[in-house]
Amino acid sequence: MARSVQERLKVLELWRAGYSGKGLARASGIPRSTVRDWLRRFAGVAQSAEAADLKSAQWGFESLHQHQHSAYVYLLGLYLGDGTIAHGPRIYTLRIFLNRNQSEVIAEAARAISQLLPTRRVGFVQRGQCVIVTSYSRDWPAILPQHGPGRKHHRRIALEPWQENLVVAHPESFVRGCIHSDGCRHRRLVKGKNYPAYEFSNRSEDILDLFAWACRLLGIYYTRPSRIHISIARRPDVARLDLLMGWPGAANLRSQPTLPEMCAPAR
Repeated sequence: MARSVQERLKVLELWRAGYSGKGLARASGIPRSTVRDWLRRFAGVAQSAEAADLKSAQWGFESLHQHQHSAYVYLLGLYLGDGTIAHGPRIYTLRIFLNRNQSEVIAEAARAISQLLPTRRVGFVQRGQCVIVTSYSRDWPAILPQHGPGRKHHRRIALEPWQENLVVAHPESFVRGCIHSDGCRHRRLVKGKNYPAYEFSNRSEDILDLFAWACRLLGIYYTRPSRIHISIARRPDVARLDLLMGWPGAANLRSQPTLPEMCAPAR
């Protein structure tokens, strides 16, 4: 007989409370062999049993546990920046397109996926100068509800309320994901001098608005030099992003306070 998500979560809750063996089976009403199998498969995954089962069709804030919030927000930024979800015959495929020379970014993307779906394998496909990080799951449209027919810049992109709450709590992870997938750090010439700057580009006005909102949450000033670009060029803001992005030489910089009052995205 197929067991429900609720039954598995109940067993894991009892396990965390100290039940074991016969006590788990008796309290849950589930055979000991099934209980042993669930604990063997899930209890040690992703640091704790909280990460055990994310196969529920009811995705949302309550489907995630606290140690997964930052990873989810980072993956959301990656997906909105340069990711797609493709529908196969029986399953969905998440694809994140990254620069093949940025091995640390590729590894971070894979870790985020594994932390959210620890029982799913992460794949890598090299295509020219690009590495596509892939993961198969029936749940991707529920995990990332911004998925829909057609390209992202041809449809409305808006966060669910539970996603807004997570971005407010972890704006730095969202900005990192966006810049890692569809942004860059570059040099710009001003009166003959070379200055560093960051840029995020996207053809979706909605996604640009979301990135700008996350920058405001972090207290980072930005400009819109063109319809598809957001630029961050002021020296203290570039320093903030250098620290956030782990740019070499930024480790000794002190972060600035965020602006939690800016808690709603542009509409």
